[in-house]
Amino acid sequence: MSRKRDKIWTAIIATKQWFSKLFTSEADALVDDFGNNPPPDIGTQPYSGEDNKKRD
Repeated sequence: MSRKRDKIWTAIIATKQWFSKLFTSEADALVDDFGNNPPPDIGTQPYSGEDNKKRD
């Protein structure tokens, strides 16, 4: 009985740790969304004045 109980507790603890890591990493991604992958530096873009609407 003790061996089965140990397996159950091992599974419970592993599941708890997995969810803890998952939610921690997701929370970090929400707070610091460009920490590991910064956006490219494209600089300022000129405005051409075109609004892509077809004229009659």
